[in-house]
Amino acid sequence: MNPGDATAQAPRTLGKAWLYLKRSLLCRCPTCGEKPIFPSVKATRSLHDWFTPLDGCPNCGYAYEREPGYFLLAIWGVNYGVIGLGAMSAYFILRVWTDLRPTLLFLLCVMPAPFLSVLFARHAKSMFLAMDHFCDPHLRTRRTQKKPD
Repeated sequence: MNPGDATAQAPRTLGKAWLYLKRSLLCRCPTCGEKPIFPSVKATRSLHDWFTPLDGCPNCGYAYEREPGYFLLAIWGVNYGVIGLGAMSAYFILRVWTDLRPTLLFLLCVMPAPFLSVLFARHAKSMFLAMDHFCDPHLRTRRTQKKPD
């Protein structure tokens, strides 16, 4: 394999995983880490703008959403999983450490979940994108232009 070939991949290391996790928490491109995945909060005018990533990285050309439904697992698995496990953990921890009634604890832990889910949606998509890039990188091949004879 040529070193410049797109199929030649660097080995997956713990350092690379931490780098991708850091970039995903900052909602940056998993490949270059320079440009944001989503429009800025100031440029967000609707929920559609909030949930929809940009087409791709203007710096390195990495496509964020490759096909329709690409982020479905990010919303169902990552977003709902983190929010659900967080709410359940908070409920059981508060139940052990406080004397509040279980009904009140349930309301305190469940009521904020939909709002937190909307706020965490961007990070869930960013984490999914970073995990996908770590496990199965989609690298662009550089085409060399041949000179006409």
